[in-house]
Amino acid sequence: MSMRVVSSLASASFLCALAACSAPTPAPTAAPDVGKRFVAEHGVVASGNPYASEAGVEMLRRGGNAVDAAVAATFAIGVVEPMMSGLGAGGGMMIWRQKARSADYLDFYSAAGAAGGSAVQGYTGTRVSARGVGIPGAVAGLLEAHAKYGRLPRAVVMEPAIRLAADGYTANSLLAREVAADTEKIQHTAGARRIFLPNGRPVRAGDLIVQPELAATLKRIATDGPNAFYTGQVAQDLVRTLGADGSPMTLDDLARYRPHWKSALCTTYRGRVVLSAPPPQSGMEVLEALNLLETSLPAPALPSRDPRAFAALAGALRVSVTDRGAFVGDPLQVGVPAAGASSKTFARTRAMAAADTTSVRAQVGDAWAADSLPAASDCAPYHVQGRSARPAATNDAQPSRQPHADELFSETTHLSVVDNEGNAVSLTNTNGLGFGTGSWVDGFFLNSAMYNFSSRGGPNAPSPYKTPASTISPTILLRDGRVEMVVGSPGSAAIPPAIVQTIMYTLDYGLDPMQAVRMPRIIPSATGRLQIEDGFSNEVLAAARRFGYDVATAPPTDMAFGGVHVIARVGNRWVGAADPRRDGEVRGY
Repeated sequence: MSMRVVSSLASASFLCALAACSAPTPAPTAAPDVGKRFVAEHGVVASGNPYASEAGVEMLRRGGNAVDAAVAATFAIGVVEPMMSGLGAGGGMMIWRQKARSADYLDFYSAAGAAGGSAVQGYTGTRVSARGVGIPGAVAGLLEAHAKYGRLPRAVVMEPAIRLAADGYTANSLLAREVAADTEKIQHTAGARRIFLPNGRPVRAGDLIVQPELAATLKRIATDGPNAFYTGQVAQDLVRTLGADGSPMTLDDLARYRPHWKSALCTTYRGRVVLSAPPPQSGMEVLEALNLLETSLPAPALPSRDPRAFAALAGALRVSVTDRGAFVGDPLQVGVPAAGASSKTFARTRAMAAADTTSVRAQVGDAWAADSLPAASDCAPYHVQGRSARPAATNDAQPSRQPHADELFSETTHLSVVDNEGNAVSLTNTNGLGFGTGSWVDGFFLNSAMYNFSSRGGPNAPSPYKTPASTISPTILLRDGRVEMVVGSPGSAAIPPAIVQTIMYTLDYGLDPMQAVRMPRIIPSATGRLQIEDGFSNEVLAAARRFGYDVATAPPTDMAFGGVHVIARVGNRWVGAADPRRDGEVRGY
């Protein structure tokens, strides 16, 4: 096929996207994508592991809704992906309820206790301090969402996870690689050694993994609810174990923990409403980048082939990560101009910085100036996150240059769900570092959330009961009041850029969700470093050097570039896609 024909096809797709043309009937799944792509009429679950996706679809078939499916899949993936998430993790979830036409965000990220947390220093890549453990939020958050919006009994929703832990599952290649890479951390605890280092060697792909201790803990939670974790025997075991390793966490810290219901951040993009995670999560970065791209992207030219399109994409991502790094923090304790940073007005003030190819280090914009403006009319129905009070000293705000664990080393999982009624959930859950701190209690690893705090002050400085900043950004797109896309990703600093590029390639270039996920990605930083996957043309690579980026390349299968799990409406069908950079799969019916 000639380049002229390819360009014409891309142009047609772009014009159709702008005109909101009816989407075509989805093509059949090609052989290389079997398992990774699924076309369904009723409901879909896309997650980081086939066991989790099957657990979610099992709930849909049994009459459950998207929340039931998401909660079941998250408990299940915590069993089979213990390095990424689990009972000791924390995260956030965007919930869309179609009948109510309502969006709710539940922040259940792991938080500091009364001791205030700290920007824990000394990460070496192996064993890390138990002082890095935050109060785990996953159990509280999942059960809170289920109690409020779920349809099936709690015991039914947790049944697949209990079954996987008690009867066992087959280890995949990703688990085997992660265990081999983190052997020193895992061997710290006898319980973890027995399961993941049997006879002193790391588990291998194809091994059967049975976790009776975890099964017993899950059964307690299924029977007694969150109290089993936060005030019962698990809480006592957790505090005793962490205390012996230097953690200040107390039983009162655990008992006081509550997830927080929040309004979504909102903007529009190509005629769609985009709902993403409020602070201290990083939907503001996703929305600012989209606002910048909406007026600067020279589609149909592909960023991987055309220096102009590359410059627009890299500029939008570079500026948005700069602003997010300067302002993000826990809005329950500090002012965060998230609504301003997510607005079209702010994007207009940042357009010149994004278009500047003479400097790869942008100054921080003044998001506060736009923070008090009314919400855009298309966003008003979705109860946009309330405005913050501006703190006394923000004029000299600059992005942090300190690399945090959440930005460089994080292990995270994401899943997307839709059901037959049009409800949807975008949910991200994370241990922080791989296997968290390596701390092990009652069959599960504990997170490393305290590493996310900044030691340089600012909005992300540690303090009592504060939630640290995170790059997770569960996102849902609506078209005419109905879900068109559910998207999110693991991958630390790659999370917002991976989400933005998936949305861009789907809506601006008319690509199938699987094609959009497969496109090579870039991850710019606030410091001028640019991570770039193989697949960009020589002309683009030369332009990146010419613009001044510190370019670091990587093969296209590198999981550091994210692991997007997306579901999109194509015609009258759902199309789910799992990122080939990870071992996820999609299931539906």
